[in-house]
Amino acid sequence: MTLLRSGARLLALAALLAGTALPALPARAQCAMCKATLESSEEGRRVSSELNRAILLMVAAPYAVFGTCASVLFRRRIGAFLKTRLPRRR
Repeated sequence: MTLLRSGARLLALAALLAGTALPALPARAQCAMCKATLESSEEGRRVSSELNRAILLMVAAPYAVFGTCASVLFRRRIGAFLKTRLPRRR
């Protein structure tokens, strides 16, 4: 069972790393004012793709933090519940 858990964790970690390593797909993450400012200059047009990635990263970060905290709390509560409900094995 421990091997199965470590395999599932390894698979989840590999999926997470693969998802972050893939190049970002084109997205319209900029607000209208940011887009207008960046499109008005030559340097801004070069920086716009990096700005899009930064905006998407800032949007995803709170979800990752909340998901991690929620999963830790959920696992602890489920673990405590199962310890009280399941009979012990000898």
